[in-house]
Amino acid sequence: MSYADLSYRFFGDVSKSIRPYFIEIREDLKKANINYTLEEYLSIALFTTAMTFVIETLLLAFLFGLFIDPLVSMLLSFTLSISISGLLFFLFYTYPTAASKNRNVRIRKALPFAVSYMATIASSNVPPITIFKTISNFKEYGELTKESESIVRDVELFGMTASSAIKKQARITPSNEFKELLFGINTMLLSGGNLGMFLKEKSEEYMNDYRRRIRKYSQDLSLYVEMYLTLIITGSIFFIVLSSIISSISAGLGTIVIQSLIVFIMLPLISVGFIFLIRSANPT
Repeated sequence: MSYADLSYRFFGDVSKSIRPYFIEIREDLKKANINYTLEEYLSIALFTTAMTFVIETLLLAFLFGLFIDPLVSMLLSFTLSISISGLLFFLFYTYPTAASKNRNVRIRKALPFAVSYMATIASSNVPPITIFKTISNFKEYGELTKESESIVRDVELFGMTASSAIKKQARITPSNEFKELLFGINTMLLSGGNLGMFLKEKSEEYMNDYRRRIRKYSQDLSLYVEMYLTLIITGSIFFIVLSSIISSISAGLGTIVIQSLIVFIMLPLISVGFIFLIRSANPT
């Protein structure tokens, strides 16, 4: 029995009763490519939260009981477990939305190059499903590969028409740009338009947007470097020099502790934060 089945066995009825209050998660589950129904996902969240609450309560009560009164330790462990379990359930609640936005970013990064390749394939007048089948074989396109695999699966495994499969994927994709592209491809199929020309125009549009984001990223990167050098590095050096002069006059030992915290803890943490900031803003 899988973890999802076990969770649904214990909390399936509860999930069905609270389902109307979490209906907004359903679309995010599809967009995040999380292959659970809303009831199954809520059951997993409830089961995990309940198990965490029980284990935390017992463990914390035992640990606190070694140092304080047993009744107080039980009350304290219960309060902390409620808070931690509530935070865990909140993370379950927000995860589909965060995962959907992450997929949107990944699709947007790969879209200019994938559409350029799609335009090249379409110029050979091949069937539209062949375009998506070819894209699905390139793992370099990441989430776009998964989107193409879904379209190919719906056509070849479930017997849907290319138009129906494309429209279905357009409704559940997290990327507005890819949704617009899919609806445009479907319009070309139904109207008999020139699909190769349409994809070529879209490729140029997405590539121009990609170049614009590269230029903006270059400008932002210069700003981040100036901020890091001016505020962090120069500011830290100035503080260390100034505090050293003051400590030599007052003969205080607390200054050494503060300087050590800045050099060995604060600066590395801030540097890691800047690295994540730069990587998250990178459009490539």
